[in-house]
Amino acid sequence: MGWRVANQTFIAPGATLIHRFWWPSGSSDRGAQWAMAHPVLGESDDWLMTERVGKHLKCEIGQVTENGPPVFSCAETGRDYEYRAFIHNDGTSGCRYQLEGGGVN
Repeated sequence: MGWRVANQTFIAPGATLIHRFWWPSGSSDRGAQWAMAHPVLGESDDWLMTERVGKHLKCEIGQVTENGPPVFSCAETGRDYEYRAFIHNDGTSGCRYQLEGGGVN
């Protein structure tokens, strides 16, 4: 299912921005997600590139034993994830865009 964030983001020429996004706790695993910049009409015609997209299981180190492996404790459900997308402005002028994406099958 596709989605688009209503808020607009400005990106300067040559800049890279990192977007963090997630869904509510307990239902945050939405599988593989793709995200990209959707340029706002009337803005620059420069290319906005998705450089990387990642997924991260939200965990904390629960205990560390000297000379032993760390023991991790994950979020309450053990299945809470955060996603990140790196957007780069490949052009020579700044512009506004909305982050959009969707699940990859």
